Amino acid sequence: MENRRTQIINLAAALIRKKGYSSFTYDEISKHFGVTKASIHYHFEKKEDLGLAVLNQLYHELLSLKSELRQSSKSVEEKLHQYRVDRSSHFAEYDLCPISSLQSDYEVLPESMRQKLKEINELELSIVADIVSEGITDPSVNVRALAITILAAMKGTRLYNRGMQADFFPDILYGLTRLLKN
Repeated sequence: MENRRTQIINLAAALIRKKGYSSFTYDEISKHFGVTKASIHYHFEKKEDLGLAVLNQLYHELLSLKSELRQSSKSVEEKLHQYRVDRSSHFAEYDLCPISSLQSDYEVLPESMRQKLKEINELELSIVADIVSEGITDPSVNVRALAITILAAMKGTRLYNRGMQADFFPDILYGLTRLLKN
């Protein structure tokens, strides 16, 4: 059984995926658990503290995935698929990617959260770049640019999935695989 602190972090992460950091409140969290806002503040004095806890959870999930992918003998395409499946397993079908959601709220985030988000952005990018680099033999290929393209396509697909209530991931993975083979 999760402790209350972990439950609060998980609920805040879910709210960020559904509506963004700036749109959720401690009042929503307290009502969800049937407790006072003071009991939420007991665990997280400020919303910034809760936001940092969510970011730290994301960071550790990504570190774990990076380690798992590095030890895997799967193909580049299988690793990209595993990356997508792993990241999507943390949220509901039409939720936003939590990192993308926080990126869209960047201007309203406290500086401490901005800094942690930048670390997460670099970590996420390094994971995809590591995957992509395994399939690149041409030294003139800009692996980082290709990784950014892949991340943007995957995250954009989540938006289309949400807006159209459909699953475009098979199509995008097909397109990315073709891109990597060329």
